[in-house]
Amino acid sequence: MSEDEPRTDGGTVVTDDGSSGSGSNPIDKIRQHKDKEWVVIAGIGISLLFLPVFLVEILGVIANLIGTSVGGYQGLASLVLIFAIAVVGYNLLLGYVGLLSFGHAAFFGMAAYASALLASEAPITIPGVGTTVTMPGIGSPVLMVLVGAIMATLLAWPIGFLSIRRSGVYFAVLTLTFGQMLYFFALAPGSWMTGGDNGFGTGQTGFEVSQLLGVIHLELPSPVIAANWIYVFIAAITVIAVAVAYRIINSPYGLVFEALGENEQRVEFVGFNVFRYKLMAFIISGAFAGVAGALFSIHEAYIHPNTALYWITSGDFVIMNVVGGVGTLAGPLLGALVFEYISNVISGISLPVIGSVGSLWRLVLGGTFVIIVWLFPEGLWAGIRAGLVRLVHAVERSVFDATDTPAARGDVDVEDGTQGRGGDD
Repeated sequence: MSEDEPRTDGGTVVTDDGSSGSGSNPIDKIRQHKDKEWVVIAGIGISLLFLPVFLVEILGVIANLIGTSVGGYQGLASLVLIFAIAVVGYNLLLGYVGLLSFGHAAFFGMAAYASALLASEAPITIPGVGTTVTMPGIGSPVLMVLVGAIMATLLAWPIGFLSIRRSGVYFAVLTLTFGQMLYFFALAPGSWMTGGDNGFGTGQTGFEVSQLLGVIHLELPSPVIAANWIYVFIAAITVIAVAVAYRIINSPYGLVFEALGENEQRVEFVGFNVFRYKLMAFIISGAFAGVAGALFSIHEAYIHPNTALYWITSGDFVIMNVVGGVGTLAGPLLGALVFEYISNVISGISLPVIGSVGSLWRLVLGGTFVIIVWLFPEGLWAGIRAGLVRLVHAVERSVFDATDTPAARGDVDVEDGTQGRGGDD
């Protein structure tokens, strides 16, 4: 079909035969593939290859020019992706189902402890029984991630089962309560297993991560510029996590999640089991946090209740999500990048008014949060995407003289590529 066909409502169906209008230039042809799964996953994978270069090399050059240490370090890129994995899963719960949880640090932290215990050979005496058990000392990175995911899934099931029976602020408070219960358990009553305030990973509780697949040492340099093999390992799991999240979001299951976030009562009237879908969203989200927690223990080789289980960690997940863009796939990665850069790099520099940032880095983060929310209410990714859309349209107008394309006429929604109605209804 090479011509536009009239519609019964008086409009026009814009067809795409590659000869004129839509699809008449290379950018239009690329736009036709922008929402395909392989394009999204490949785009994120390629961007992860350049993340260490940006943080270490490019920012390092900028730091030398301005005389201030704004450059990242080699481990920062890995840390960004670890928290990005957790926030990608958290986004399924908050961005689509609309449930605000302040207890995801429980899944993150307990998975970190579980994976660390797997890799440790420390003797642990079980209180009340008097039996001393030696940990297995299995330091396989793949098995540690698997154990972390299983631990978080098993923990998310009962917590979600009890918490999802309430909604709104009551749900948030319940998840916060469960998270704090586990935090205080790890800090004192469970110190025989977690090391308490001394943390786990030093002295007798030290553990080592073995080689990846038995042949690759994670601390060795990798073919990726400015990155070692642990970053490659974490980046590969990040791509898998994004692919799984994409598949969930674009599946019938994901459509139900999105419908729950828009109107829970209508979903129930249609006949869906609302409780079951909300519980599964909670469990899936917890599993993502578990994978991130296991990677955190691999990366840091040390876990403390304050860094892994405290409720502030759950709040950090919320901030990363909102900064990057709630309900988007790439938003969590940007949110984690901004958050970790400020907490690990900006905290070590001096600003004109504030002076040495140090522990005041959360003040800088708060100011950044306000600016981003003010300028980009839908998150940083929405603002970047809008700028890219305007840039592409400018290129089309200047290079391809695309003054009469559907995008230029306003018949195509540049955000999702769907055909608009062209009127004010």
